[in-house]
Amino acid sequence: MLSGTWQLIVCGISHKTSTIEEREPLGFCREELAAANAALYEFPEIIESCIVSTCNRTEFYFVADKSETPMDIIVSFYQQVKGLDINLLRDKFYMRRNRHAASHLFRVAGGLDSMVLGENQILGQVKEAYSSACAIKTAGKVIHRLFHQAFRVGKQIRSDTEMGKGACSVSSASMELLTSKVNGLQNPTVLFIGVNQMITLAASNLSRSHPGRFLFANRTKEKAEQLALRYGSEGYGLDALPSLLGKADIVITCTGSETPLITASMMHTALKEQNKKKQLIMDMAMPRDVEFDSNQFPTVSVFNLEDVQRYVQAQQRKREAAIPQAEEIVERRLDEFMYWFDHVRHEILSDSIIESFDSLRKQELEGIMSKLSPELQDELDTATTKLVDTLIRVTARTCSKCKKTE
Repeated sequence: MLSGTWQLIVCGISHKTSTIEEREPLGFCREELAAANAALYEFPEIIESCIVSTCNRTEFYFVADKSETPMDIIVSFYQQVKGLDINLLRDKFYMRRNRHAASHLFRVAGGLDSMVLGENQILGQVKEAYSSACAIKTAGKVIHRLFHQAFRVGKQIRSDTEMGKGACSVSSASMELLTSKVNGLQNPTVLFIGVNQMITLAASNLSRSHPGRFLFANRTKEKAEQLALRYGSEGYGLDALPSLLGKADIVITCTGSETPLITASMMHTALKEQNKKKQLIMDMAMPRDVEFDSNQFPTVSVFNLEDVQRYVQAQQRKREAAIPQAEEIVERRLDEFMYWFDHVRHEILSDSIIESFDSLRKQELEGIMSKLSPELQDELDTATTKLVDTLIRVTARTCSKCKKTE
């Protein structure tokens, strides 16, 4: 390939440019990713490639001939691999080249381009995508360097700034908020009301941070007993709530009940009978499971989804304040990558080989050109130049693939 005639490209579609209905058919699950990478790599224009596909984005990172139109490759790819005509979605795709392509991946890995600013999951997803490309050898020298630098960016942003700190989901945010309010409680008794994903995650989180005695209550007693078995504890029906409330230091409730499960009179009786000094209640239900607020019972602190939302917003403000510092890390690492990139772009074929090919072309045409009209001479010169460029590109691509299999 001629010196400097190839480029690093990203073509992608994400939550910022499209709806979930538009993105859904275009994504690839983990099991499909290897085959998709292999199919993209088979296009003659592609030298190296790696596909990143998550619920919020599908992005194609590749090294290709500068003369090609990247979006045309992606359109052909979807037609071939998924039988989809994505021409109507062309304006939903973004395309970035060279420095801008690298900058985009670094920001993705750092959580700066995520739906939830600073989310941690995306870095693992980018690593999985890169591993998939490596497994079938579609990643080459440029993709290797690009993604490893992106991993450094993601790790540094999360370790050196506030960007990666704080919870992203309702359940994890609720537990973080609750944990921040637990002062000096040793081996607390925790009552979980309801059996669902939120309660399961809450129990799992608390078992690591504040191990103690767990109690589970649910409308269907058998489900409460099944979840309780994981923690060597007991499960109850909701009819046991009045007595259970008096035993608990912490109450976490999340049910689908249309009416409050924990009433003021129920709490008054529980506190009077047990003489509890302090109790924390986290109400994650909508509508709420708790009908009173903390003002009614000075020793009881009640938190609901509005409190969780304020907590998450506070965490997001910390992350937003860290954006300038994170962007500095991106730019610094980007400069490092581009210094290497600008040098390596000239290494696929040396100038001496390119000059030799062109010299041979001219020698072969020397005896023919004088017999042709100026117009035909121009046409033949253009056609043979394109032919030599194509041969050089194919040779470069073959050499690149051979090196990866050595």
